[in-house]
Amino acid sequence: MHFAQIVATSAPLMHGTFIYKVLPIDRELVSISSDDSLRVIDPHSLQWSSTDTLGQFHRGVTCLEAWRDRSVLTAGRDGTIKGTDSRSKRNTFGLSQGTESSLLSLACHGNLIAAGTELRNSQAIVIVWDSRATSQPLLQYVESHSDDVTELAFHPSQPSCLLSGSTDGLINLYDTTITDEDDALIQVFNHGSSIAHADFLSDHEVFALSHDEIFSIYDLNDSPGGDTGNPAQHFGDLRPQLHCDYVIDLMNSRTMGPVFGAGSHRSDVSHALHDEKTIFTAGEDGQIKAWRPSGEESSDTKIGDAPPEDKKRKKHKSGDDHERARFKPY
Repeated sequence: MHFAQIVATSAPLMHGTFIYKVLPIDRELVSISSDDSLRVIDPHSLQWSSTDTLGQFHRGVTCLEAWRDRSVLTAGRDGTIKGTDSRSKRNTFGLSQGTESSLLSLACHGNLIAAGTELRNSQAIVIVWDSRATSQPLLQYVESHSDDVTELAFHPSQPSCLLSGSTDGLINLYDTTITDEDDALIQVFNHGSSIAHADFLSDHEVFALSHDEIFSIYDLNDSPGGDTGNPAQHFGDLRPQLHCDYVIDLMNSRTMGPVFGAGSHRSDVSHALHDEKTIFTAGEDGQIKAWRPSGEESSDTKIGDAPPEDKKRKKHKSGDDHERARFKPY
């Protein structure tokens, strides 16, 4: 394992403002936060300026994804998807999914845009549009999940293959060239625990990380309808194995491998991403931090080691904080 040290820290946003997610767009970082603002910041200095706010385009922003050139897509609890050019600061694209359901997940590839909804009226829906004609969705999968759709991803080399993950514990793979939902569902993995993150590790592997930090890797079948039983690799709860309180996400870096941070945010970390040899983290303290490997390595911690007897559990939020927390991307 490699250790990392902080090399830059942004000033905090207004007190009580959480940063949900950051993305590299061209030579900038773009972020969404709990005040519904879309902001850009220089990744080297991490200094905010008065011109950094691109706007507030949602009532309750939940999702951020890179789109075309210097554009990003955002989605929100208002049921809409917006496209924004980070250079011109203009809202260049918009669509509504036509119901009162909040959008909790978002993915895009070329002209395809996919969104996942919260559970409402006994339905949690995966919706796919062609961005060139948004008056009607291309597809709607309404029966494949029984709870909030928390994760979406397109296959890295076969964009007609769409992955969805849900708090019902299922990870589904669809062939989006097929309109019938039963026929389009080509593979299902039952992770057995609420999905926080799921994505393609490669053309042939999918990972799943649950809200209680259970991590597994699954193999994709060569043909539809094959075995969907046990994972190819099951690691269990990562917290005791990594000696941490919670796991943010999996960063699939070919250059750095696993990296630990020496030091942290003053509150929970909500998102992390790697860009070449720098890791950027965002947190509930309203700050973005840049980390780089220190050169020091440790071989003491390996995924799969026997866990210690005493395990720290992630704290659970309740009351008003719980409703807010369930829309965070972690």
